[in-house]
Formats: sequence, C-alpha cells, structure tokens
Amino acid sequence: MNMKSFSHISIRWKLTGLIVIISSISLLLASLAFITSDRINTRRTVANNLATMAEIIAANSSAALLFGDRVAAQETLGFLQSQKYIQAAAIYEINNSVFASYRKSGVNIKLPEIGIQPENTLFWGDYVELFIHINYQGEQIGVVYLRSNMQAVHDRLIWFLGIVVVVLLASLLVTFILSTRLQRIITDPLLGLSSIARQIRNEKNYSLRVIGEGRDELGNLITDFNTMLDEIQSRDNELRENRSQLEERVMQRTRELEIANSELATSKKQAESVARRMKYHAHHDALTGLPNRILLNDRITTELAHARRKQGMVAVLFLDLDRFKIINDSLGHPVGDQLLRIIARRLGKCIREEDTVARLGGDEFMVLLPNINGSSDAGRVARKVIDCLVDPISCNGHQLHITTSIGISIYPYDGTDSETLIKHADISMYRAKELGRNKAVYFTAEMNAGSRKQLALETSLRQAISRNELKLLYQPKIDTSRNMIVGVEALLRWKHPGMGMISPLEFIPAAEASGLIDPIGEWVMKTAFTQLKQWHLAGHSALTVAFNLSSAQLSRPGFEEVVEKALQFADLDASMTELEITENIAMENLESAIIVLEKLKNLGISIAMDDFGTGYSSLSYLRRLPIDVVKIDQSFVREIPDSSEDVLIAQAIIAMAQSLKLSLIVEGVENVRQLNFFKQQGCNLMQGFLFSKAVEPEEISRLLAAQTIPGLVNLVK
Repeated sequence: MNMKSFSHISIRWKLTGLIVIISSISLLLASLAFITSDRINTRRTVANNLATMAEIIAANSSAALLFGDRVAAQETLGFLQSQKYIQAAAIYEINNSVFASYRKSGVNIKLPEIGIQPENTLFWGDYVELFIHINYQGEQIGVVYLRSNMQAVHDRLIWFLGIVVVVLLASLLVTFILSTRLQRIITDPLLGLSSIARQIRNEKNYSLRVIGEGRDELGNLITDFNTMLDEIQSRDNELRENRSQLEERVMQRTRELEIANSELATSKKQAESVARRMKYHAHHDALTGLPNRILLNDRITTELAHARRKQGMVAVLFLDLDRFKIINDSLGHPVGDQLLRIIARRLGKCIREEDTVARLGGDEFMVLLPNINGSSDAGRVARKVIDCLVDPISCNGHQLHITTSIGISIYPYDGTDSETLIKHADISMYRAKELGRNKAVYFTAEMNAGSRKQLALETSLRQAISRNELKLLYQPKIDTSRNMIVGVEALLRWKHPGMGMISPLEFIPAAEASGLIDPIGEWVMKTAFTQLKQWHLAGHSALTVAFNLSSAQLSRPGFEEVVEKALQFADLDASMTELEITENIAMENLESAIIVLEKLKNLGISIAMDDFGTGYSSLSYLRRLPIDVVKIDQSFVREIPDSSEDVLIAQAIIAMAQSLKLSLIVEGVENVRQLNFFKQQGCNLMQGFLFSKAVEPEEISRLLAAQTIPGLVNLVK
C-alpha cells in the first residue's frame, strides 16, 4: 500500500493500526528477548547437565584408566543409554586414544580426535560437544567426551514459540479491542472539530463551537480553534455590518446617482436654457429686451454689406431722450426703468418689421433702417418716432411728457462703416439738442468740423493752466440798503492766444467732458480764496466770495476735502465763502448732491441756488437741499416791470424764499426800474450791469477803497 492509498484511511483506523503495529512490534521484541534468553538458559542447562554427567563418568572411570580396565569404563558409559539426547560418548586416554566409547543406537558418528583438548563445551548447529579432563591426584590421566543433540533446546523453543504466539495473538486481540476504544480519546475531539469545521463551511455559521476541555495538545487545539472561530465570527459580524453598510451606501449612492442623473439631465436642460438666455442677454438689453450695441453692430455690418452689393442706402438714427435724468433722479429709478420699457414698446410699433430698434444704454436708443430709397425716408421715420412719444406716458401714477432728440446719418454719404455712421449720428443728435431738443437733424460735414473744433478746444484747454491763459474776474454783490459792496462772484474766463476770449459756455462743457474740470476747479478755488484773503488783509474783512460749481465737481468723491484744503491753503474762514449750484446740477443726482452739500455746509460754507426758476423749480426738492441763498435768474429780471408774467414769477420766487427763510440775490439788474421793483419786494442784495460788470481784481480793490458804487449815485428813492 502506497502513501496515497494510506492517506485515504480514516484517522481512527490509522490510530488503531498504529497502536496494533506498535504493540505487535513491542510484543515481538519482548518475545524475541524472552526466546533468546530462554535459549541461552536452555543451552546453559544442557551444558550443565552434560558437565554433571561427564564429571560422574570421569569420577567412575578414573580407576578403570589407571588399571586399564576397559570393561569397567565401558560399563560406566552404559548408563547413557537412558539419556535420550546423548548421541555419543568416549573416554580417551592421555595419549588421545579411545579407551571406551558409546554410540546411541542408530547413530553413526565418528569420534573426534581430541589431541590436546582443553575442557570445553562446543555448541554446533544441531548438537553440542563437551570435553572434560579426568584427573587423578591433580594430574590429568584422560578425557571424557560427550555429544548430545539440541532436541531438548528445539523442543523447548517450539513450546515457547507456541506460548509466545498464543500470548501475541491474545495481546493483539486485546490491543485491537482497547485501541478501538482508546483511539476515541484522540479521534472523537478531532472528528468533532472536523464535523464542526464542515458544518461551518456548509452553513457559514461561525457561532458554532467545539465542545471539549483539557490541557493537552487536543485541548489547546480545541481552544485555539474556538478562539479562531471567535475572531472569524467577530470579523464575519464586522464584515456583515460593513457589507450591510456598504450595501446601504451603494443603495444610497445609487439613489444619489439616480437623483444626480436626473438633476444632471435637468441641469443639462437648464444649462442649455441658460446658454440660450445668456446668448440672448449677450445680444439684448436686460431692461427693455431690445437688441444691444453688440447685436446692433452685427446687424449694421450685415446691412452695409447688402447695401454695397445692391448699391442701396442704410440710415442710422441716434435717439437721446430729453431731460430724462431729471425724471429718473426726482421720481426714482423704478419709474425711469418703467418709462424706458414703455418707450421701447412705442418705438417698436412705429418702425418696419425689417428695421431694428436697439438700446445703447441709459436713455440712448438707435434705429437701423435698411433698404431705404432716400434720405427723406429716414426723416419721415424720425418724425414718426418723435410723434409717437408726444402722448403722455403714465408711470406709477405719474403723467410724464417726454421728447427725444434724433441724429441721422446715411450710408454711403455719412460713412461706410458702422463706427463712423454711429459717431456721425451721435454728433447730429447733440446738434438737435443744441437747436432746442425734440428735433431730428441730419448729419453734415460742418458738424464733424465742429467736433474737431471741440477736440482742439480740449487739447488747448489742457495747456491753459500752465500757460496762465485762465483768469478770474469778479462781479460785485451790492447791499442796496447800505449802498456798499458785501461780496463778489468769481467768474472764470479763458483768453486763448489764437482764438481770443472763449466763453465759459464753450470751454466748461469741454472741461467736464475731458476731466479737466477738477484741476481747473481747484485752481479757481485757490485763486479766489487767496484773492479774498488779500482783500481781508487790506481791511475789507466782511467781504465774501462766491464761485460756481459744476456737476462733475459735485459728483467727485472727496470734493469737500478739496475745498477744505483750498481754504487751508489761503488761510481763509469758510464762512466767508459761498458755493453756487444750478437746479439742473443738483437734480442730476439729488441724493448724492444732498450729502456733498451738507458736508460743505458743515465746513461753514454757504450754499446758493443759482439761476433759480429756469430748471425744475420744485418746492419739495428745494426744501431737501441745504440751501442758504436763492438767486433769481436774470431771465426773469430782464422784462420787469413791463412783463406781468415775469413779475408774478419773481414775486412767487421771493415769497417761496421768504417762507423757507432763505436769503435772496437778484441777478442781472440793469436799470433803475428793476432796482426799484426788487427793493419794493424787500430784496436788497443785487448784482448786475447797473452796478458793475465782472472786472479785474484791481478794479474791485479800487471800488472797495472808494466805496463808490456805479448806478447808485442817481438812485431813485
């Protein structure tokens, strides 16, 4: 049986066979030891028996040898016949000759030649020989020889072997029976462990345990196996928990992925929608929904390309709403936005389907008219646009009247690209505003020349300060109740070396548009404040100075700090200064203007409303502004007292100022009749050509010194 076949035998039979084999080997070895020992003892017994018989023969045959009595010696050997194992015997003389001999019947054995033979027992295969000396008085006289077979030894061996076989078989039977029982001490726990292992493998139930105790190897094996099961069960429970958590997470993740996929699909649709909206918003105005400048430029470029191929004409109309900023600032941006949306809808209704209305920003619109037959077509559309805005517009409970100024440029006469056409339409739109608004004006080359002149004006203005071309003139303010000069108004003038004296009405807008109004304004304040300080030092400490403020200066961040630094530069008290603003400037950004003017007033500066009555003329906003002085514009003074309408307006302004406890200054007083009228109304502060025009500071110094006021000498009281 090879090892592979042996491996298929159960451990019970292996242990049983092992016990039986070991027991058999042990018994065999013990039996062999016993047989060997018995054989040695038997041989020793045989040798002793032979020696005893030989001694008897030697003692009984010594006399026969001495006397040569062979018969007696032969008779001595005769008793050997009763010994069944003795095969032969002989008595030798000292000369080694046979003196007497004996042979068992039927045994033919040759007696050995002894020679000098010592006493000895010789064992051969199946017989044994014994030699013993016959001594007489201490001298050897012969030798006794005995030969016996080993039958006694063999018989005993066979008997003992039989005993051994019986004992061995009985022992093996007992060993087998006991081993089949005793092997269970080892196999039962192992088989139980194996059974539990198979059950765990099949059922995956790691809560099963092997029952058994002990401090031997099997006990340790069972303990270690159960400990291993504890760890496996713990890991299995952990694995189950982790698996459960993983499955839950997978399910949750699956749900999340499903939701995410749904959201992704929704997001994709939303993204596509957003992309469409973004594309729409990128090319359309957010407030009105009209095309914006980008889309308008694309359409102009496209229409110009068509016009070039077909040798056609294209018109561009630039629209700017008149006085829209006043509405926006006074009523609020929500009203302004609603007004723009209504205007956008009206504009869309008064053009052809192929035309484009676009909003450029703020209150600026543009109309693209492709495929026109002539310039007159553009004029008719412009007139139609003006007419469609005539009807009042209702916005949040307000009935608003709005007009527009329109500039017209024609391809190919006024430009061959969109940029040029838009620029020329813009120029002609400003010309329409200059002509009184609510008009449509075609572009002409002279307008472009005017624009170039404006650019040259701005360029020269940048060098005016460094070249000392700017100067201040001062017009006195007269207190007619005391017949004295109480203040001056600083008026800016520009004397260009090539263009001569340039009116502030020309260069102030250019300064505001180019950003030069800030450095010019600072120069005006420092110069006026410094001059006033000189007059104070000359003894005219009650004299005040007023200067005009532009919209750009008022909206400049930190303007009050600029004024404060100019006062510090001249070391002048702020209470001796007066700042003049117009209604339109204040209304451009009313809330911001209020904040700045209050900061200036906190410095001690007086605030005067210049040209009052020519602008919005609202009592509500006038009460909100931190105004100290109201100046009646000369346009209402010029026809007084002949114009009853101007008289009523002047009286209304005076009454309003008095009700608000504001000071009054009358501008543009040119004759005595005007002087008397306003004195009768309680107005004492005046300025105008009746007293003095704007003059150099030296002339003011002379007037202050003389205290002679022109025009008051022949005053009618």
